[in-house]
Amino acid sequence: MKRLALTALLLAGSAQAADLELLHGWTSGSEAAMVAELKAAAQRGGVDLKTTAVAGASNANTLLKARFLSGHPPTLAQTDKPLRIWAEAVPLADLGPGVNAQLAALPHAVATELRYGAKPAAVPLNVHRLNTLWSNLRLLRAHGLAVPQGWDEFHRTAEALRRAGVLPLAIGSSAGQKLSLFVAVVLGREGRDFFERALLQADPALLASPRMAALLQEFRRLKSYTDAGQVSRDWAGATALLLQGRAAFQFTGDWANGEFLKAGWRAGQDYDCTAAPGHAGLHYFEFDRLVFFAQPARLGAQRRLAALLLQPETSSRLAQIKGGIPVRRDAVLDGFNACAQRSAADFRAGEARGELVLALSARLGESAYGGLRDVLSVYWASERMTVQQAQTRLAQALRQVD
Repeated sequence: MKRLALTALLLAGSAQAADLELLHGWTSGSEAAMVAELKAAAQRGGVDLKTTAVAGASNANTLLKARFLSGHPPTLAQTDKPLRIWAEAVPLADLGPGVNAQLAALPHAVATELRYGAKPAAVPLNVHRLNTLWSNLRLLRAHGLAVPQGWDEFHRTAEALRRAGVLPLAIGSSAGQKLSLFVAVVLGREGRDFFERALLQADPALLASPRMAALLQEFRRLKSYTDAGQVSRDWAGATALLLQGRAAFQFTGDWANGEFLKAGWRAGQDYDCTAAPGHAGLHYFEFDRLVFFAQPARLGAQRRLAALLLQPETSSRLAQIKGGIPVRRDAVLDGFNACAQRSAADFRAGEARGELVLALSARLGESAYGGLRDVLSVYWASERMTVQQAQTRLAQALRQVD
């Protein structure tokens, strides 16, 4: 991405005062509804906001790079990458002291990801819990089964469902979905310390250990509970299988909550949203953020929009539509369903204990993160790759430095 810097520098001074453009990857039903509300909120605040949607976060990131290289960058974009990655490649906007003061209302683990140096250059929209098991309670009740609390119980339940002709686990094709599933196994079986040392610090002894081998074997076992149709669906398509009564479980972030709400399903009655097996109150999270790029002619509008999106009412409304929870500590949760209430309670408790776990996408370098996802995707797809080969390739991927 460093080759983008010169292009962006040339563009930063030539931007004309005009509408702001947001490039994003939100295309599911609930996501589209959230974007519509975001645009309406911007308009109420006196900011004209255009939106450009690209299906899939990775596709949106690819287009964002291409837009810079072609000389037509957007003014802001949704991104799942650490702010420093963009800051090292292109100039970012300074959203000013007003926005900086508003960041004090955010959890420290979030606020630190929004500044480059001492200057704010991004704003969050909401917090998403990634380690959630979504369960079709209608299906489980019909087969006399309950939501599993641990991994051993999950396997027993999945086997019972498979014998009954029910698809136990819905999943889609993206590498991110495979990574989420693997992280759920690692955190549920080995805990936070192992996760940090193995996947963030790339501890060679842990990556080569029998414990990691067992985790990879269990990850591959989960594939037997899925179907061949996964190669042609996204996460929303996997959620749809639960809504259609064709699948019992899904591991994904709580953006899925927006799909259940949109379909009129009731948490605790039609579906459930528990922490992944073995996770208890552990909160593994990421947050939707918008990064603002340096375009001086538009800086005033950028600052107005950023300040608006940090307002408690706006933050809560966007989170409620899309799923997830408001990012502000002082947000009121009236009107949020049981899934969001549970996530918020665990998030606040985790923050108080200093035990929140920020997603790998926000902590690993671009090369290491991409390499990790690629290794897990190939291992999932190919029975020919041995566990030992996967361990070796994981270690190689996590040692990559940008």
